[in-house]
Amino acid sequence: MRSPVIAAMFSAILALGFLVSSVSSANAETIVTNLTVGSRGVEVSTLQQVLVFQGHLVMPAGVSYGYFGFLTRAAVAKWQRANGVAPALGYFGPISQAVFAKQASPTSPTSSVKETFPSETPISFDVVPSTDTPHALGMRANRIMLFRAFPFEVRFGDIITLDGSGFSKTLNKVYFDGSYAVTATSTNGFVLEVPVPAGLAEGEYKLSVSNALGSSDNLDAKVRIKVTNNPQPAPTIESASINGDTVTLTGRGFTSSNNLFTTLGDSSNPISSDSTTLTFRVTDLSRYGQIKQFTLGKYQTALWIFVQNEHGINKEPYELEIII
Repeated sequence: MRSPVIAAMFSAILALGFLVSSVSSANAETIVTNLTVGSRGVEVSTLQQVLVFQGHLVMPAGVSYGYFGFLTRAAVAKWQRANGVAPALGYFGPISQAVFAKQASPTSPTSSVKETFPSETPISFDVVPSTDTPHALGMRANRIMLFRAFPFEVRFGDIITLDGSGFSKTLNKVYFDGSYAVTATSTNGFVLEVPVPAGLAEGEYKLSVSNALGSSDNLDAKVRIKVTNNPQPAPTIESASINGDTVTLTGRGFTSSNNLFTTLGDSSNPISSDSTTLTFRVTDLSRYGQIKQFTLGKYQTALWIFVQNEHGINKEPYELEIII
């Protein structure tokens, strides 16, 4: 679901000069949806994987793939500047989709809306048929990817859930800092449930998964868990309300240092909480002013909220209807 406020904001940008084009032969490896801050899903994950591969995006530790936030927007703007897409505002619209599709095709020449742009190594999205390694919709069929692990803090023997794509139905090896391999199976190709092996010392571990397609290991995309004898739950948002420009979250797992990731940008500084309530001002979010100049306080939209602290991040964003 796309936020109406963001759609309204970027309809103004489209009027200022984006040309409407389409990808005529859409397939599982192309992106055919307009993506912007607040967008979620497998197409966002696909875009983020390519941005990481090309060096435009570094995913923060603990932040999962599949949510288009402020960092992704900045990375898209860098990608657009590198590939001759103008204006480079971080909105992944029809022109960006067309350029992306040309890069994704190993037989298509690299070109841009300006006819030429800096050459770069084509990204092969060749499909390797496989009945043993199904992939998530929108993901490359010949690549194994790991997006996130939940929960973040675990003890020995706990079960962690891994989200990704290209997992084998019958044989996957899950590694903790490159060792302590655990064999796991997947029923659908994009979810693994793995026990935390005994013998791990307390501390953080980088996870990777390997099977016949290769390894999910990526130096720029680190999925981590923390092994501890006293695991604490990640933040959970149970309810939210807004009064004027002040939002109050009620839930569990908030600490003295929480960071926000929302549709309207991120918190500039950590926010303290009494563990069950957390309060912030919408006007303090990093992209509020930029978006408000387009909406003029006339639009109702969903503010999607992630809260992250030392114990992890809420698994799904909380949705709060606001006027901006």
